[in-house]
Amino acid sequence: MKNNHHANLIVGTSDEVKNFVRSNLSDSGFITTNNPDFIVLEVATFGIDEARELKRLSSKKAFSGEKVFLILPEKITLEAQNALLKTFEDPTPNTKFFLATREREFILPTLVSRMSVINIASNRAVGAASEFSALSLKSRLTFASKFADKEENLPAFLDSLMLFLEEKKDRKALKKVYRLKKLSGDRDIFSRLVIEHLSLVL
Repeated sequence: MKNNHHANLIVGTSDEVKNFVRSNLSDSGFITTNNPDFIVLEVATFGIDEARELKRLSSKKAFSGEKVFLILPEKITLEAQNALLKTFEDPTPNTKFFLATREREFILPTLVSRMSVINIASNRAVGAASEFSALSLKSRLTFASKFADKEENLPAFLDSLMLFLEEKKDRKALKKVYRLKKLSGDRDIFSRLVIEHLSLVL
């Protein structure tokens, strides 16, 4: 990861992001094991208190010359995101932040604009879209169930499916996926139901 940006948004599952960041930091010579300057914040909900604690920790001087924060929340509140704006706008020198999210749409546009975005979920979504298109109806329904159980990234999958259909010049199917893509912005829409519907109409 040849990225010198101080704040980074990484789209993927928690485990994917954790492995990605550790691997790339190690490749660049930054030690992630038993290093007090590598701080992992893995919480169920990253709220205003966590945002304030992050600001406090990031203001401290690094032991090794560079400090790295890996933030792995299951959820992050809007209040916390607004608090992070200032932290990311005016960071302590030699400090980097990596914030994980399953979907970019969960993060405020104003906060996204302060970060470099790395979508590691997209490669997986491309493969899933291609696989789905080749399946029988029965296998597609099984795919939908597994997709939901793994809590995969639905918008990324739909984007990749649209690209796949565009390459196939299947305009009719493309319009159907596009309509569902707009609905998928509603957090009450279940990914399993969306993909099951696609299984029947494509």
